[in-house]
Amino acid sequence: MERITMHVDGVPHDLAQGQDISRVKAAVVQAARDGADLVTVTLVGNRVLDVLVTPGNSIAFESVAVLEDVRDDDDPGAPFDYPSFDDFLCEL
Repeated sequence: MERITMHVDGVPHDLAQGQDISRVKAAVVQAARDGADLVTVTLVGNRVLDVLVTPGNSIAFESVAVLEDVRDDDDPGAPFDYPSFDDFLCEL
């Protein structure tokens, strides 16, 4: 599994495992070319982040190999898919 971190002006944001990184990169480039736009990404823990991308932003992508995390499924509507905290602990 590959963990992609999107650095926005030096601040790291780990993207959810299901993110289409090619789509995100294309959206960032297009937003910078257009002068400014919001690019929406899903972060680890199924949180949503809107990034205002302008030609002056510094955006970098970093990749590292990690183990798959079943809690990180790119579904912002369900941050954790466990019926109880005890079930969550059993998976760790």
